[in-house]
Amino acid sequence: MDHFRYPRHFLLLICLSVLVAAAPRPNASSGLNASFALYGALHASALALTLRARRPIWQKCLFVAIAAGLCVITLRVGVVGRHLSETLPGNAGLYAALGFSAVAGALIYGILVRLFWISAMSSASLAIISLSCLLAAFAALFTGTHFRVLGPWWLAVLWWHAFSGALWYCDRRHKRATD
Repeated sequence: MDHFRYPRHFLLLICLSVLVAAAPRPNASSGLNASFALYGALHASALALTLRARRPIWQKCLFVAIAAGLCVITLRVGVVGRHLSETLPGNAGLYAALGFSAVAGALIYGILVRLFWISAMSSASLAIISLSCLLAAFAALFTGTHFRVLGPWWLAVLWWHAFSGALWYCDRRHKRATD
């Protein structure tokens, strides 16, 4: 059995994606940390609300709060990484910093999901999820530089769908292996 109600989860993600896209943009200097905390909390809420197994509300709230904090930490790691990689030519530093923070964020968030909901999640599953988030981050950066209307929300939305899609794939793969 799947750990989440995936059809409901993806429908909720689509609704949240539209909501985030339509929301007013905060000031870049003051609102980026709050925006990323919100993005982390929204995705974590989508997972917590679509769990197949019943869990206590305090556990779901704790998961959402930790995920929001992890999202801000991942943002800060990317900002620091960008400053450290400024010597790389062209956009290589930007892609390196974004790639590192996307993979680190996916790996840590995946471990959080494993600790809270899916204890049987393998290291291979974490690697698949991290790779999908890396590719989503690169796609967001590439498309974001060509379409100026896309902002940080675009990165978050693509990352959400990549993480959840890979989680669904790994959950299904594990289910087939145990049947």
